[in-house]
Amino acid sequence: MILELLTQSFFLNSLISLLIISLATGALGSFMVWQRLSYLGDSLSHSSLLGIALALIFNVNTSVTIIIIAVAFAILLSINFDKLYSRDAALNIITNVVLSISLILMSFLSSTSSNIIHSLFGDVLMLNSMDIITISTISILVIVALILRRRRWLVITINQDLAIAEGINVGWIRLEFLIILSIFIAVAAQLIGILLITAFLLIPAAAARLIAKTPTQMIIIATIISAMAAVSGLLFSVQFDILTGPTIILTSFLYFVLLYLFKIIKE
Repeated sequence: MILELLTQSFFLNSLISLLIISLATGALGSFMVWQRLSYLGDSLSHSSLLGIALALIFNVNTSVTIIIIAVAFAILLSINFDKLYSRDAALNIITNVVLSISLILMSFLSSTSSNIIHSLFGDVLMLNSMDIITISTISILVIVALILRRRRWLVITINQDLAIAEGINVGWIRLEFLIILSIFIAVAAQLIGILLITAFLLIPAAAARLIAKTPTQMIIIATIISAMAAVSGLLFSVQFDILTGPTIILTSFLYFVLLYLFKIIKE
């Protein structure tokens, strides 16, 4: 069965794309866990729906509009990041306003139901060569940024006072991280789904945290779990003809449960 699937172009496209984004998922998810940015991830992913609505209205490339909206959203959130009275409340308001605008715009379009379903839950099995090129390019750029900037991101995560003492512009570094995160989410959400991409980032990182002893170990383990969940989830979805995005998330959660039980037994 597996050998037969490897001869199918749609399966290979999906497999390659998922493995590529998994290389960045472990590190980004770990930084999100350390900085407690889970709700921010949801806000960024939900903003992608506005990009999809605008792409349908103006008949332009979906990836471009999603990335533009996600980056604009990240910049908007970073403007008063430290001055918000309640960060969660502000994120909740902005997210729901963006979602409302998106749904209103889509209500004026014909035949958008399938597009909305694919946007919410992903459409990884319908990728073409151009999709793979886009995903690969963005993921490689994100990985390079992670390698070059991980120390600064880690410093502002652990101790902002130390970062300031070292002459690091905390606000700029945070904005830098948010923009890179938003671009990655905008691209990856087209595979995993707007509703599920944050879970795809966070669950492997949360699982890795159970057994990792250092930040580097956590990133490596989270990356491995992410790749394993992506591959096994894809296989399950094709085998049983079920939605790929939700299957990958459930598979990732299964690995989390197994590691949690392993930790309990070991202690």
